Amino acid sequence: MKSYWIWNFGDWEIFHTNISNSRREQYDMDIPTDWRMYDVDKNIVLFAEKDIPSDGFLKLHLHGKGYLKIEGRMYPSEKEIPVTKGKHTFQIHVMNLTGLPAAYIESDVLSTDGDWFTLNERREKTPAGFDERYTSPQSNPEIFPFSYKAISPVSAEEINGGALYDFGKEIFGFLYIEGVAPDKRLHVSYGESREEALDTWFTVVREDVLGARDYKLKQRAFRYIFITGGKPENLRAELEYQKLGNIASFKCDNEDVNKIWDMCVYTLRLNMREVLTEAVKRDRWLWGGDAYQAFKFIKYMCDDAGTARRSIIGLRGKEPFCEHINTITDYSLYWVIGLLEYYENYGDAGFIRTIYPRAVTLMEFCRGREDENGFITAKYGDWIFIDWSDMDKEGALCAEQMLYIAANGAMSRLSEIAGKDGSAYGKKAAGLKDKVNAYFWNEEKGAYIDSFSSGKNNVTRHANIFAIMYDIADELQRKSIIKNVLYNDAVTKITTPYFEGYELDVMGKTGDTDYIYNMITSYWKGMLDLGATTVWEEFDPSMSGAEHYAMYGGKYQKSLCHAWGASPIYLLGKYFLGVTGTSAGYETFEIRPQLGRFGFIEGTLPVRNGKVYIYLSKEKLCVKSDVTGGTLLWDGKKYGLTPNERIEIKL
Repeated sequence: MKSYWIWNFGDWEIFHTNISNSRREQYDMDIPTDWRMYDVDKNIVLFAEKDIPSDGFLKLHLHGKGYLKIEGRMYPSEKEIPVTKGKHTFQIHVMNLTGLPAAYIESDVLSTDGDWFTLNERREKTPAGFDERYTSPQSNPEIFPFSYKAISPVSAEEINGGALYDFGKEIFGFLYIEGVAPDKRLHVSYGESREEALDTWFTVVREDVLGARDYKLKQRAFRYIFITGGKPENLRAELEYQKLGNIASFKCDNEDVNKIWDMCVYTLRLNMREVLTEAVKRDRWLWGGDAYQAFKFIKYMCDDAGTARRSIIGLRGKEPFCEHINTITDYSLYWVIGLLEYYENYGDAGFIRTIYPRAVTLMEFCRGREDENGFITAKYGDWIFIDWSDMDKEGALCAEQMLYIAANGAMSRLSEIAGKDGSAYGKKAAGLKDKVNAYFWNEEKGAYIDSFSSGKNNVTRHANIFAIMYDIADELQRKSIIKNVLYNDAVTKITTPYFEGYELDVMGKTGDTDYIYNMITSYWKGMLDLGATTVWEEFDPSMSGAEHYAMYGGKYQKSLCHAWGASPIYLLGKYFLGVTGTSAGYETFEIRPQLGRFGFIEGTLPVRNGKVYIYLSKEKLCVKSDVTGGTLLWDGKKYGLTPNERIEIKL
């Protein structure tokens, strides 16, 4: 019988989210998160009714203290217990005051799996949580199953009284320092850039070590290591990463784009850990906006539902919901919108039904933030973010209302999936849309303004991008926004890869693949030309030298490995290779490849436990899928895809 470790729904994800959110270091300090941390339930009941096929045995293993009940009779853990053929009611009581309460049954007739249920401390009944990687009594669900790879420096240089080591690219993992005199105090400076590593006073992450010959330092992000105080005989690193399968590929005639694709894939993979971190150097935290956008990239890169699901649970936490996710209003709204997109990507209706009550209470909290017009606003402790951009945030912010409309619309659909009445959410979305048009649409500017309260009539790209992205603008408004905002250089440009990803998504939606091509080959290439091996948190082409590394008042506070910057994976996959889902979980999907300004494009994309191959040049189109449900649309014709059969069209 195949058993798994099981636990209270969501607790494993929250446990590992807390580990991730506790890792931030800065200037010799540990920096805790600024928002509420949720804890696992310390005392839970796991139960199931099972029809045992024959007489057999079982042995209960626990993370914590507890016992097993069979028809009310109590049995201890770690002892072999006989069990008879027939129907039985099983209850596992487990308490763990310092870690994750979990249970595993070793048996020839019974398994702990997804058919069990939990009763938590609030006496809520939910399906038990489990992960398919914890399959033996010896596996420990408190330890995330990472993989490891040895990495050596590609160069070493004696400089400024020390030794500078370059590992060739950014990594996240353990640093090993071997062969130093125990009486030597070593100062170790970590740097995402050469400049940061050498600037021992202002480098964000650093450590002094003394008293040993060999050291294994804790997981950190770095490309460069600068050591003063002594020279080790050997320096090496161990890359820590999540093992992923079914990784997408992309190749074209533009070598810079190929390198950008690889850079984006590597950036995303470094940040796909217990949950999706926004950056591996600075925060290492789970942020809702970063995660929401990166879920799109993950879908096209490796179709990994697990990382998305863990992050969704970790972001939401538990009841009561009394603070916005990461304290940011937009991030709470992204969570709801992202929950629906998770269903559309993976078709996991069971997960939606289980987590739906937490979506309801989140939206109830948001309703408590409404003003007299029904617009969502910030109360004390709330942060209206949207983007690092100069916006008029007086009163109700238009971009926030766009997200509120989309969140209510998402809740209407999520309610249907969960078997609940979501009509009130649909009515709310429709009413908000009318009010947004009445208060924020400016006919003279042909666009949505940031705020009507200030009287400034300021126009930025953000609200207008959301208006198209979430189908809020009508056709006339859409055309006006494209002309007056998106193609208007007088409207302030976006300087974060984060929101640039949204803008390019809208450009793809409107059919302007040339715009996407031009931005990828200029904006992302700008980072590449400066030696980037991963995508930066922010990039302003007008900056020069070490200016590029400064942010938040610190010389090197900018993250140079930021998950939100990996949008070319999604953009190239969706708008050039042209793969989109047409039903939940990609049970059906369409392929509409576009060559654009490329000479050729070639790639494989993951699709529902399989993959699809696309090749397009000026001479021919080739498509092959190894799963059912695919349709190729080309030149006004539809071609149904038979698994493992190649379609080739000469052009």
